[in-house]
Amino acid sequence: MTESKLRTAYGYIRVSTHDQEELSPDSQERLLRNYAAANNIFLEHVFADAGISGRKADKRPGFQEMIARAKSKEHPVDVLLVWKFSRFARNQEESIVYKSLLKKAGVDVISVSEPLADGPFGSLIERIIEWMDEYYSIRLSGEVKRGMTEKALQGGYMARAPFGYRNADGSLQIIPEEAAIIRMIYRRYLEDHIGFSTLARTLNDTGVPTKRGGRWENRTVKYILQNPVYKGYARWNVGKRELRGPAASSPDMIVAESQHEAIIPPETFDAVQERIAAEYKRPKSRPAGSYSHWLGNLVKCSDCGGSMTYTPATGGFQCIHYARGKCSVSHYISGPLLEAAILDTLDACIQKEDFEFREELVTAPAEDEELVFIRESLGRLAEKEKRIKAAYQDGIDTLEEYKQNKELLSREQERLSARLQEFTPKQPAADTDMHRAELRRRIHGVTDILRSEAPKEVKSEVIRSICDKIVYDRKANKVLIYCVFRAL
Repeated sequence: MTESKLRTAYGYIRVSTHDQEELSPDSQERLLRNYAAANNIFLEHVFADAGISGRKADKRPGFQEMIARAKSKEHPVDVLLVWKFSRFARNQEESIVYKSLLKKAGVDVISVSEPLADGPFGSLIERIIEWMDEYYSIRLSGEVKRGMTEKALQGGYMARAPFGYRNADGSLQIIPEEAAIIRMIYRRYLEDHIGFSTLARTLNDTGVPTKRGGRWENRTVKYILQNPVYKGYARWNVGKRELRGPAASSPDMIVAESQHEAIIPPETFDAVQERIAAEYKRPKSRPAGSYSHWLGNLVKCSDCGGSMTYTPATGGFQCIHYARGKCSVSHYISGPLLEAAILDTLDACIQKEDFEFREELVTAPAEDEELVFIRESLGRLAEKEKRIKAAYQDGIDTLEEYKQNKELLSREQERLSARLQEFTPKQPAADTDMHRAELRRRIHGVTDILRSEAPKEVKSEVIRSICDKIVYDRKANKVLIYCVFRAL
């Protein structure tokens, strides 16, 4: 009897606000972990969306993150586990689209409570289940919508309480300490003329968390400044489409005076809307390639590690997290200055007899695909081992769960290592000095191209041939280039 191969999985749980027949998130996760343990599956991570309908996939951030990771070129998982197919989607059209994307990436979707036979008959049953889930969702949605519309017209509040309030008996109750922050945001925006991003950084620097416990962004501040709930109104979108522009102007938006206490006087709220309308201009459309730069996505912020993005309007680079209010330190530098600093640093490497770099063996195209897959799989297992250890140390997993996952990983590492021994030829010892000299010659060629009038696409390719990333440290006024020697 042959032991089944270890498979890696993501789990996905979803709970909507109105379905009384659903299992709790904890119950769903327990069923997923039990299934994984019984079927030689390593459950790497469980994604979740709470209080969100399954009708629209783009409205589920946990689902979108899971799909993006699952179909990435690294092939992190083999299967996705759900309690029921209805947790994956309640829209058959979207279900087919996303399952097709995953299938192309070699990832199967398994419902642990709805086992299906292999082959055409199993696929037919799966489609029937999806159709029944969608029909139930449509019928339930209509009933819920009618009730919520009536409540909205009467000034009731149906959604999750925003920052500054808590839900209480079908209405909103003020949280005094959060309400004080709301008043500060409105006051500083209106009277001190403080912008969205600056307000976000101020809140982050003072240690104020958002409603969900995260960091503030410029869009979060803007949402608060435009939400009529703070002047004592309830707002609800009864349409299916996402609204753009002023909400009150849409026929799908209900805005009615509510029963809850206002935090902001109506006249203050209206004055803020006037300032936003006067100052906020939607950016003009630009050609698709107008924002590109040959250093794009290569330069990183030394404080938060975020990408330094290029803006043609300013002609410079800025940390993307700072622009969104999540990084407290500005790393702005003009494009010409950054380019000059990078060239100077590369010139210094050429002159040095000794400098640090990373060596990387590039697999030849003709090399066996299975050998490549084995090496990549061993690398992923090493990362997974770190994560399961961290999960145990952080109290997420019990000791028993840690031991179980460790045993699964160990067996798979032994199997792959045995296969690797059969494939791996003897490699000659690396001549670091020779590689350093060769890398120096490559850097010299790259700098010649970077100083030329070559197209940005060419410059982008050659700079990436010798380095993995570039870190800009504004405080020290220097760049750190992470050089790599790729042995062919």
